[in-house]
Amino acid sequence: MHATSAAQFDASVTGTAPDLEQVRDDVWALGMPMPGGHIPYSLLYLLRDSAGDLHVIDPGWDSAGNLQILQHALAKLDAVATDIRSITATHLHPDHIGMATRLQHVSGAPLQVHTAERDALRAGGPGGWSPSVFANILDDWGVPATRRAEMETMRSAAPSFPEVHVDRVLEHGERLDIAGFDLVGMLTPGHTSGHLTLRDDARSLMFTGDHLLPTMHAGLGLGGPTPGNALAEYLTSLDAVSGFPEHEALPGHGYRFSGTAIRAAASARHHLRRSREVDAVLADNPEATTWQIAERLTWTAGWDRLVGFYLYSALTQTAMHREFVAADGLSQLAAHHR
Repeated sequence: MHATSAAQFDASVTGTAPDLEQVRDDVWALGMPMPGGHIPYSLLYLLRDSAGDLHVIDPGWDSAGNLQILQHALAKLDAVATDIRSITATHLHPDHIGMATRLQHVSGAPLQVHTAERDALRAGGPGGWSPSVFANILDDWGVPATRRAEMETMRSAAPSFPEVHVDRVLEHGERLDIAGFDLVGMLTPGHTSGHLTLRDDARSLMFTGDHLLPTMHAGLGLGGPTPGNALAEYLTSLDAVSGFPEHEALPGHGYRFSGTAIRAAASARHHLRRSREVDAVLADNPEATTWQIAERLTWTAGWDRLVGFYLYSALTQTAMHREFVAADGLSQLAAHHR
């Protein structure tokens, strides 16, 4: 894997949002700043169709400043917001879909996401769960009484998913209505249940959202509920994108890169290391609760330092890996790759 944009790579090192950059004759990338500092920016993509109209992929974090950044970029292309004909979000997180409402208002363009994301947006996230539903989750995880109040405070303070109006839904394998492009939506669940990767074979491009990133590994199970295991779904999705090793990846963060199959394999290894940790704990204590497993795992910040949302996230990830191990996922995976 290597960077295919020196400017974006440099921006990822300095933590500054990259300026408008041309990817192909009719495709541009634009860095959209994010608050918090941990992840400094997301990448918005502009596509110009054969009629001269524009289409946005992943509008980014919602702010008046970000809308102004986009409008300045449009001016460089001799365009204005009303030239935008569609807005597509790879998934429902606010750093990808947050500015959709603001952009819909100034452009009149419709917003489209996968059906599963539309349904999850309606249901809301942790902040939208009822106290009784959340209490059942804490019971299942075996959260001790001394930490439950902390978790309840996190739930009440956590934002639900962004409130946006979805005009259209997309299904797996559906071609987007962008003249001159052959852009196909691939359902790649794992990060969220309805995450889409958008693939254009003629241009050898793949808009990977947060499914495949150059400097980070996607967090899993961070969307709506799924009937399967998020890790198992993610590994299957990695296999799917690995089937296009010559495509250039245009991710949601970091920089565009080549070597999609190599990066997909690295992401799989990263997540499976945690599964093997969980497997080792269960070998010692098959009846361990999710909490008891999590406190024995290796966490970058250290288990004792995990509080609030970070504790909730750690328990969510642990439960996912436990379910994967219990379903004999490690053995099945080994057999698949023999």
